[in-house]
Amino acid sequence: MKISPVFLLVGLSFALATAHAQQNQPSIEQLLQEPFLDDYYSNVVYGYEITTNTQDNASRYVGNSLQCSNCHLQAGTQPDALPLNVAGMYPKWRAKNGKRNGIGLRIRECFLYSMDGIMPPEDAPEVLALSAYVTYLSQGQVMGAEPPGRGVPTLPDTGYDPNPANGRAVYLEQCSSCHGERGGGTAGMPPVWGLNAYNKGAGMNDIQQAAGFIWANMPLGNGKSLTHQQALDVSAYLNLQVRPADPRDSKFLKLLEQLIN
Repeated sequence: MKISPVFLLVGLSFALATAHAQQNQPSIEQLLQEPFLDDYYSNVVYGYEITTNTQDNASRYVGNSLQCSNCHLQAGTQPDALPLNVAGMYPKWRAKNGKRNGIGLRIRECFLYSMDGIMPPEDAPEVLALSAYVTYLSQGQVMGAEPPGRGVPTLPDTGYDPNPANGRAVYLEQCSSCHGERGGGTAGMPPVWGLNAYNKGAGMNDIQQAAGFIWANMPLGNGKSLTHQQALDVSAYLNLQVRPADPRDSKFLKLLEQLIN
């Protein structure tokens, strides 16, 4: 197939523009060393600190023992691990809440589901800081386009249903050394079920999404070492475990959400 020179020129221009934008932006390491930052970059740093240490920096809205970076690996920069460079994709429709979501609402709902906490008000400093950090990571991306490595991989059909019994065996062999035999986590490693884990409304409670994350990234540092079927089986096993209820099933929380929106 012959490729148009115009197409090549546009592609090269985009690549150079993206690289230029990223080169002109100070790194997080540089920002952390600065004695004074303007309003935007101070929020970027705060957003980074929330992402990497949510328990200390956003505890008033958190109901479990997770950090944002337990799912958004490498502080939200790792492809196929729910990277946070997605500002250009918002606002967008989301079937989960039946609304056109801005990035702020998407962040607020993470506190409600993945962090099993309460939804912050839209002008909460934590929400503004995380919005700034997501914007910072999205520098150079094309507005409206899906960035490479977004979300988690969609695994192909293996021809077999996810098998929780097989998943338990894989979990005990491959996962329990970090997450514990009973899923409660270990020192520095997050719980994957129980009352300190994500709730039933979180994206990770979806078998297909969790399987894509597990296959691409687990065991930590040795991603893509499990087969697709093993990842699906482990995900199905996790999906059966006890965890906090979906807040959408709580009439009190629905009322609270209406009051703060």
